[in-house]
Amino acid sequence: MSRLSSSIRAAIGLAAAVMLMMPLAGCGNSGAGSAASPASSAGESSQSTTSSQQGVAAKSTNVAWEHLNGTDLQTAYMSYTEDATLGAHARQLLEESVTSTPNIDKAYVDSVTTDGNITADEMNAAEQRAVDCFAGHGMTANRDYWFGLDGGLVTDPHGTVADDNAVSDECMYGNGYEALRTSYLDAVRNPDGVDLDPYRLQCYKDYKLVDQDYSYEQYQRDQDSGQSRLNSVDPATPAYRDYVECLTDPLHTMTSDMTGVPSSAN
Repeated sequence: MSRLSSSIRAAIGLAAAVMLMMPLAGCGNSGAGSAASPASSAGESSQSTTSSQQGVAAKSTNVAWEHLNGTDLQTAYMSYTEDATLGAHARQLLEESVTSTPNIDKAYVDSVTTDGNITADEMNAAEQRAVDCFAGHGMTANRDYWFGLDGGLVTDPHGTVADDNAVSDECMYGNGYEALRTSYLDAVRNPDGVDLDPYRLQCYKDYKLVDQDYSYEQYQRDQDSGQSRLNSVDPATPAYRDYVECLTDPLHTMTSDMTGVPSSAN
């Protein structure tokens, strides 16, 4: 399995483990919902998404996903449901993505974001453009590639069609999809652009993934050292979905009152 980008794995230091996994085809799931078949087309995947997945998607990441063989993957496509208003932080991420992406279709990105909003329909259309682009190179979603839950692309090196960087650059980045997705998810998950780490810790406590007396200072030290106790959450258990939801979207996942939880603007 190869991953071109993965902010989740980079954040928790598990990228090396991903490279040791077996091919994705035929993998099991975390037990927290049914994954679309890896052999399905993008359209078939979207149609087969379970209601429980859709509920989770609407709550947090706004995409349907599964944990397959060590990797968090998007398993349904064109299924965005929320409209987003781009705040200062989301606009900053968008600008950084556009600036750092060679040959990006800036005119398209601007056409979507010039009004300061990205609607669910616009995200679905942007994702369809990406899927269609890969299809033009003989690659089928959920067979030859998957979108990473939190960004980037995951490919199956044992599939019948091998991805190369030129195809990914064109279909994932050059057409503007990744830039739009990055800013859109930030706007949905973190509209005020606050530091999410204190909320992540509180969310982990809410779901009993860490002890209630686990201090924020110790949490930060463990994160920085790569020794976080969260690294041991078993992907084969439902607790793993709670962990990923807290990691990616703590503001919408935590169950405790956020009043008094420390935060600072990014």
